[in-house]
Amino acid sequence: MTRTKQLMRENNAFERALSPEFNQVLTDMVVYLRSAPVSEYNQELVRRDIGRMFLDAQRRGDSPADVIGEDYRQFCDQVLAEVPRLTVRERVLDSLSTSLVCLGAWGVIWLVNRGVRGMFFSDSAITGGWPDIPVTVGDLLVTVLILAAAGYLFHAFSRAAFSNAYAGLFFKVFLILAALLVVGWVFDSLLGYLHFGIVLAGIALCFVLGKVLEHLADR
Repeated sequence: MTRTKQLMRENNAFERALSPEFNQVLTDMVVYLRSAPVSEYNQELVRRDIGRMFLDAQRRGDSPADVIGEDYRQFCDQVLAEVPRLTVRERVLDSLSTSLVCLGAWGVIWLVNRGVRGMFFSDSAITGGWPDIPVTVGDLLVTVLILAAAGYLFHAFSRAAFSNAYAGLFFKVFLILAALLVVGWVFDSLLGYLHFGIVLAGIALCFVLGKVLEHLADR
């Protein structure tokens, strides 16, 4: 277990003592922190310090606003201004780790979809025959778009933690999903076939490499 995961587990246990009011504010603050250009370990340190402040305030009978003011976003920005930013090495490792895990997760979804089609609709011109998995131009384009969209939506939802902009973001999610369906449908030219075992090994490799890079970034 990395030091970040250990600290995260300690924070989760510690926060059970907080009231729903304090927990909700702290949750929003943690969501906002996730998109900050600081390491996840430093995010958890900030989370721990704020959690302790809240627990002390709760024991005194104060509210979250009594401790950090009415503007929670401004408070987070002030705290983050004092936290060391990610180095180039940390940025690269973090980006690669996240991308590989996302790619592995998408690979599972893609494999299940293609596998089911291949097993039950093997007479289709595009699906081929199981255990060979067809790969189309649309598959590659959708994969790239999904990775880009995942990063954008993660950042957008994180920055909207203290606003009421979620309705607009959910509409953007709908538009992105619709665009992905159109791209996959339009660019259906067959590139070739991959054996089920090769695809499965590739997915496993993405998860393993993602975790290895995560450990390297957490040193």
